[in-house]
Amino acid sequence: MFALSAAAATTTAASSPAAVTHHTYEDTASSVAQSPVAQSSPAQSLHATNTPRPRAPYEADEAEDIDGHQWTEENLSGLKNRELQDILAGLGLKKSGKKIELIDRILGREVVENKPKWKNSKARALLVKLLMDKDSNVHNMTWQQIHSSHEWFSEFDAKSFKKYVKDLRKANLKKMAIINEDNRIIGAELMRFPRPDKTSRGEPFWDTHPSKLLLRADLKAGKHLEMKPRKLRQSRPEYQAFSLKTFRRHIYQEKRHQKELPLRVHRRNKKAKYKYEKEVKENATSWDGNNAVVETVLSDEESNKSD
Repeated sequence: MFALSAAAATTTAASSPAAVTHHTYEDTASSVAQSPVAQSSPAQSLHATNTPRPRAPYEADEAEDIDGHQWTEENLSGLKNRELQDILAGLGLKKSGKKIELIDRILGREVVENKPKWKNSKARALLVKLLMDKDSNVHNMTWQQIHSSHEWFSEFDAKSFKKYVKDLRKANLKKMAIINEDNRIIGAELMRFPRPDKTSRGEPFWDTHPSKLLLRADLKAGKHLEMKPRKLRQSRPEYQAFSLKTFRRHIYQEKRHQKELPLRVHRRNKKAKYKYEKEVKENATSWDGNNAVVETVLSDEESNKSD
């Protein structure tokens, strides 16, 4: 009896392969099974045995389901968002977005735009520099005029750029207020405590004395290798303003400075920073010049009309 039951069960399973695999693919392909393509051909259901894994659009010439049937915009449009998201999950693709975006992603038509980042962009650095200049024409321009005034600004979409200009103008007012207040406090302190002509040791301040640049030139010429500190100090009258102890200490400081200066990382960073700042400065200068010409032409036209 048990043998007959087992045989009957085996016969039933063999005659209905879809029933055997129903539980295997039910979770991953239930949504696709409801599509017009799947419903129109039950014999070629998604529940067929030994079917390959779902392929992403980039793995096939066109988007296909796991039976090799072509997905089209027409049959995908008939599915709900949840069903489209299940398909995308099976393909290992992102599930967020509007329905048309989900369909485009399944069909491999989604276009991913690489938008430039504002935070560290040259456009932001240029705009900050222009806003910090009290005499710049940028203060008399609308965000639309600024947006079209330079190719760096035009890289950003109008809606985002409008917000960037608004935020920077607001931040610039606060920054300028802080700078002015700091300058006022520093100026008041300098008036109260002016810097003396000499240090507590009765020597001039090294940072503002001609000896600093002279010693830098002498060390670059290698004079410190030919002469000891005492003799080097006697080679120039400017050095005589400092004691031998002080002068020797500045020799060691300058040697360390010149030794560290050529280091690759330092040189690379300084060169990149210089190039970046130079480019921003040149564009700020040309920007002001171009807009000054435009402003002059407009003012001349207005004066001619009034005449």
